[in-house]
Amino acid sequence: MGGALQVVLHHTIEKLAALFPLPGAVPTPKNLRFRAALRALDRVVLSLIAERRRDGADRGDLLSMLLAARDEDTGEGLTDQQLRDEVMTLLLAGHETTAMGLSWTFYLLSLHPGARRALEKELDAAPAGGNGAAAEDLHRLRYTRMVLDEALRLFPPAWVVTRSADADDEIGGFAIPAGSRVLVSPYVTHHDPALWDDPEGFDPERFAPEAQEGRPRYAYFPFGGGPHLCIGAGFAIMEATIVLATVGRRLRLDLEPGRPVAIDPLVTLRPKPGIWMTARPR
Repeated sequence: MGGALQVVLHHTIEKLAALFPLPGAVPTPKNLRFRAALRALDRVVLSLIAERRRDGADRGDLLSMLLAARDEDTGEGLTDQQLRDEVMTLLLAGHETTAMGLSWTFYLLSLHPGARRALEKELDAAPAGGNGAAAEDLHRLRYTRMVLDEALRLFPPAWVVTRSADADDEIGGFAIPAGSRVLVSPYVTHHDPALWDDPEGFDPERFAPEAQEGRPRYAYFPFGGGPHLCIGAGFAIMEATIVLATVGRRLRLDLEPGRPVAIDPLVTLRPKPGIWMTARPR
């Protein structure tokens, strides 16, 4: 699924950036690769849905909740196509973004041993459950959250947000005709020296409560903002903090020498060609 998802992400950003994108029905090599990748993703997702329908058991996860959902007026459940769309959205918006955020976080901690030691000190002092960190631990993991926030500042997975103008408008003296697409980039804003001291540096302390006083509201918006704030923001932070704490208690992830990492700005901000690391028990 990883390879198919990468094809889909590359194709989507190329199509958005193209001045004259060809319709998907045109059998170009890129369109054919894209359609094959979608079929591969669909095969996995639809087979999972079919298996769950046959099984009928409530496993307490999101797919079970979606299968159990019923329309208040008609009593009907979601169709396979509607379920497919929800699961596919979760894979991209709920899995890909969190995975990228955590990847960049471990990358930055490997480059900054002082911050990693401070993180490990906090994790060692916090009570540990049988399976690592849990939701009830989050209020104790102050520095862990600061590390995650700083990683999302430097490498926001949703690095650009698109909005469409329903009517003529004006922003900062610029006319925005109806139908225009406006791009807002958390990545650019998060690296703006007018808003951040040493914007390229990694400093989790800038997210200490006292350090955030007086900071403009939208100097930091890794999940967008306003009425279109990402609906999964709270879940993503909880999930990423738990994973970071659980792994950080047990392992140190160190970058492999001679494996340079670059930014690949697709639909999400991916590391290119990936982040090669060695895991060592603490």
